[in-house]
Amino acid sequence: MARLRPLELHEVDDDVRAICHEVERNSGTSASARTMAHHPPAVKALTAFRKALAKESVLDPTLIELVRLKVAERNACHY
Repeated sequence: MARLRPLELHEVDDDVRAICHEVERNSGTSASARTMAHHPPAVKALTAFRKALAKESVLDPTLIELVRLKVAERNACHY
């Protein structure tokens, strides 16, 4: 199966680079954002969507993190 590699920070535009830095501060890695950076409008739109969800969420942050971990485990994600 063909896979996209995460772009390096020097390969993305300034807006995407700023998103990657923010993601790294929050989660420790920006690999998924750098992979989506092959299509910058997608990573920018998804970032805006995630921010809106986080701002409006009624779920406890601990529960959100547990869901993220479970989804990563179920998908054999190594992040």
